[in-house]
Amino acid sequence: MTTNNTANRNSGSRVLPWLTTTMMVIGVAVVAALYWNRHVTIEEMEVSGIYYTSQEQVIEMAAVPLGIKPDSLDLAQIVQQVEKLNYVKSVVPYVEPSGDLRLTITERQPLALLVDGSHRKYVDAEGVKLNIIDGKTTDLPIVYGFNAQTATDTLHSPAFTQIRDFLVHAKNNKFGWATISEIAYDKVDGVVALSHENGVKLLFGRNNFEIKLENWQAFYTEVIRSKGIKSMRQVDLRFTNQVVSRES
Repeated sequence: MTTNNTANRNSGSRVLPWLTTTMMVIGVAVVAALYWNRHVTIEEMEVSGIYYTSQEQVIEMAAVPLGIKPDSLDLAQIVQQVEKLNYVKSVVPYVEPSGDLRLTITERQPLALLVDGSHRKYVDAEGVKLNIIDGKTTDLPIVYGFNAQTATDTLHSPAFTQIRDFLVHAKNNKFGWATISEIAYDKVDGVVALSHENGVKLLFGRNNFEIKLENWQAFYTEVIRSKGIKSMRQVDLRFTNQVVSRES
């Protein structure tokens, strides 16, 4: 019995300092939080992760009044407002201990250039149309056959899905990305592209684009480099196990 009582007293003596320290930490945190909420205000906004979007656009859309207290901010509304900007895909807000509001932005990345008569629009992998910003253009494959007059509707048709999947694989393939210039969708032939060099018509069909792009690279390496591309008119890559070419 004496041994048990001693053990209990030893256990209690160990718990008491820990409990006291914990309560002190909690107390300091509460005091700090109260001080922060009462005295810290938003005096500056930092924006990161932007290239196509300007900082002025983000600040204007966020509409955060300087001098407002952090606990009065509606962060969800700020995110919703900023995500209305054409190139903004997502926003992560964070209030620094100093009171600065930091917005970390992920922008949409153009995948292709839509050409519709005299109208031009970029489009990303989700089918979102993106405005072309002066001084921030990029060299991308040209895609025909889709509305580029407005930026309000998102492309999600089966034809665009096929072209999107092809472009994503082509970009990962690198060789395909470097050798293809123009793309369209045909109801019979599926994805149809023109080569950068000599404008050879390339038929990629539907699906299995990773394999077909590898076949295109192999055909270019083994056949075109030895025979030349000037006589080539069409390369049919619609079948995963064979390549059929047509020459003039």
